[in-house]
Amino acid sequence: MPTFFVVLALDRFDDVKRQVGYPRAMRLLDQLGEDVALHLPDAERIRANRATVEFTLRCADAGAAEVVLRELVEALRGDIAVRGRTLPRSVTAAALPCHWSSASERVVEEAELALRQALRRRVAVLVSDRVVDDGDDQQLLDDLHAALLHGHGLALHYQPKLRTRTGALAGAEALLRWTDPVRGPVSPARVIAAAERGSDIGRLTEWVVDRAVADQVRLRAAGVDLHTHLNMSAPLVADPAFVSLLLDRLAPAEGSIGLEITETAMLEDPEGTLANLQRLSDAGIRLAIDDYGSGYSSLAYLQQLPVQELKIDRVFVSRLSSGARDPLLVRSTIDLAHALEMEVTAEGVETAAVLALLQVMGCDIAQGYFLSMPLPLDKLVDYVRRVGEGLRPARPASLRERIAERREKRERPA
Repeated sequence: MPTFFVVLALDRFDDVKRQVGYPRAMRLLDQLGEDVALHLPDAERIRANRATVEFTLRCADAGAAEVVLRELVEALRGDIAVRGRTLPRSVTAAALPCHWSSASERVVEEAELALRQALRRRVAVLVSDRVVDDGDDQQLLDDLHAALLHGHGLALHYQPKLRTRTGALAGAEALLRWTDPVRGPVSPARVIAAAERGSDIGRLTEWVVDRAVADQVRLRAAGVDLHTHLNMSAPLVADPAFVSLLLDRLAPAEGSIGLEITETAMLEDPEGTLANLQRLSDAGIRLAIDDYGSGYSSLAYLQQLPVQELKIDRVFVSRLSSGARDPLLVRSTIDLAHALEMEVTAEGVETAAVLALLQVMGCDIAQGYFLSMPLPLDKLVDYVRRVGEGLRPARPASLRERIAERREKRERPA
């Protein structure tokens, strides 16, 4: 299970330190570390330093880490007693995947950088996709470069998207997969981080585009008309030369391939990014905002973006049936997107209860493991045909369903 190095900071800590003094401020950090241990008993190497609390945490993936940290941040909210009055206590957390539980100096530096980004964007939790692995870092870059040159081990899998009202197929998201001969499957987040770090992100995106265009040819030969979306790295969105190349590479697809961009793509160069997105939209390429709600969005930019689809981040969707505020946030996001004439896709739909809530809220499209896991192209064709025939696509049985099935078999008369 992946390890994440986490840095936790008390908000406005410098102000608190001035008011309570250095010794008392250090005791507040020590208390914060104790509270982390109380709420996360599986956390390791909890340490309070001069400004932050650091610890390591094992989670299934970056999405799971973000859910855990959001719950922690909420649990740590409270008051600080200062000279007869109270100050609100709130914290900001940043996490970074790392190979070992013992974080190196590079990991600490990258995590602190992510924390500064979180504070600048005013988000409570930021899980960076940067992967720092001192022992394997350069070798991974070299192996990825070789894989790009020869196409070894690289593939695209497609996760279907269904209309919530009718169950009709609405498209699919293309997801990169890399199976290294020695390491085995490498996490997509690590692949993207390595490509960006080694200046191969442009070449990797070209490979993805070319494969997606070729897959469209294969889909049409199989009698399948399916719109697909590709994820685009934020640094490339503002590059006019790369956008020109992208337009040339996507031309054979005749509008059947769209692009997904994250909110953060607008942070570095808003004007350049907006101009490039307009070029893509004018060429008939469908655009979507990915992971909406996980970054810092400006309503002014949201109104200007030439996008047709908004995808709600899986963190909010996963807590729809259990969280108190998340249903309100999701519902308001759906209403906002509809007012801006955008369709809304909910990512990370994993239960029937969440799907039912999304239907009631008027969400247009659903995507997640409850409907289908990402599929290789041949299995995607089979899935599309099953949906077209009105059959419920097969999906893995949930734990609750497997338990109920075993109980039914035990109680069935011989």
